[in-house]
Amino acid sequence: MYESVKLYAPGIGFTTVSASSALKNLKAMLFNENLRTHSPGPNGLPGGYPVLLNKDGADVVLPDDISLEEAIRMNEESGKLDSIEDIKDEGTVIFTDRAFEIMKETLGFECRSFQAWEAKELAFEQMACYKRLAERYIN
Repeated sequence: MYESVKLYAPGIGFTTVSASSALKNLKAMLFNENLRTHSPGPNGLPGGYPVLLNKDGADVVLPDDISLEEAIRMNEESGKLDSIEDIKDEGTVIFTDRAFEIMKETLGFECRSFQAWEAKELAFEQMACYKRLAERYIN
């Protein structure tokens, strides 16, 4: 799975791909395009799904041999590869034990779970931890 992420060049390329995908999806809904595509989190579901996008929003369109319950389970399991153990109904994101331990041991970043509104602050805290780690090896 990680190997596929390496296909993107270093820098902002991955962010650019994500942003252009979001804009494509938004345009499809605003202009009622009935676009068949892929979308992250349609209707609050975990992970990404094949969807039909139009003015009514996102309609998940799965292959006949995969139920919505199976697709949700697959996305929840694959989320663990991205360090997410669970996302609670009220939105609390919980890191896997492995991710928590690695961040704690290597960065001194101790965060077991967070709410969406804390993400920006935590991102800056994590960047500061990375900077301190890099400075130890540079100096």
